[in-house]
Amino acid sequence: MHFLRSWRALLVREFIEHRIPFLYFPAGILTLFVLSAGSGLAYNRFRFAEDLHLGAPLKLFEVGYLVLIALWLAYTGIALFFYFGDAFAADRRNNAMLFWKSMPVTDVKILSAKFLAGITLFPAIIYGMAVASGLLFILALNIAPWTFPGFSAPNLGMTLLSFVQVTLFGIIYIAVGMLWYAPFMAWVGGLSAVFGRWSLPLAFVIPGLLMAMENMIAFQQIPRGGYIWGYLSKRFQYGLSNFDWGLMVAAPVPFDARTYTWLLFRELDWVAMGTGLAFTVVVVLLASEYRRRRIA
Repeated sequence: MHFLRSWRALLVREFIEHRIPFLYFPAGILTLFVLSAGSGLAYNRFRFAEDLHLGAPLKLFEVGYLVLIALWLAYTGIALFFYFGDAFAADRRNNAMLFWKSMPVTDVKILSAKFLAGITLFPAIIYGMAVASGLLFILALNIAPWTFPGFSAPNLGMTLLSFVQVTLFGIIYIAVGMLWYAPFMAWVGGLSAVFGRWSLPLAFVIPGLLMAMENMIAFQQIPRGGYIWGYLSKRFQYGLSNFDWGLMVAAPVPFDARTYTWLLFRELDWVAMGTGLAFTVVVVLLASEYRRRRIA
């Protein structure tokens, strides 16, 4: 029980220290979304639906909900980049590190909790906002016919089923995505343990310098852009193919989470996933050892 309480305390601390970008600001965005939807209904802005040519009204909801999730995931990526750019060194500025070092909590556990908060707790909170956006979108689509008689709302029962399917796929998509991008987040976090907030530009500068050196040393003897660029550009690619996304939009049948989950897993490079997670563990351990040895 003491083991679980210490983990809980560390995760709660991360939430309290970063609740503005991961709770308050997303809540503000959600409020603006409600106000925008309300004004759109008040001024008949739903006329745009006539120009989308999405076929059945249900497809309008599915595509709209997927777009909302994509926007929230984009915000998640930006917020996590800045979080990891400072997370492993933030407690050095407010002397919180001295408090934790006075307790039976190791540096490995502290940094592991920070990393787990970044790939589980914070994305889950923001995804909750995305789900709330989907529910509000359902409400808006069902209110729209009252102010715009030419608009047909999708069947509520079918809409709720599609809502569940898209939501489940979104959970899988972001969970696997956090594992896929874990080495990049660990890279930024590891740099922050040494360089603090300078890790944000260094996360790009260091690979950029290595790529420039590789191309200068092995000019015309390596593929265009170099091996480092080729690996990183491939490693940054995640998700469904363009064809799969097009199928999702154009398919006349309701959204099926199982189908697109299978397509997602088929597109993944599982070997790269495994090596990336191993790299993540190594970086967190090295950052922990640096804190233990170099930071009093």
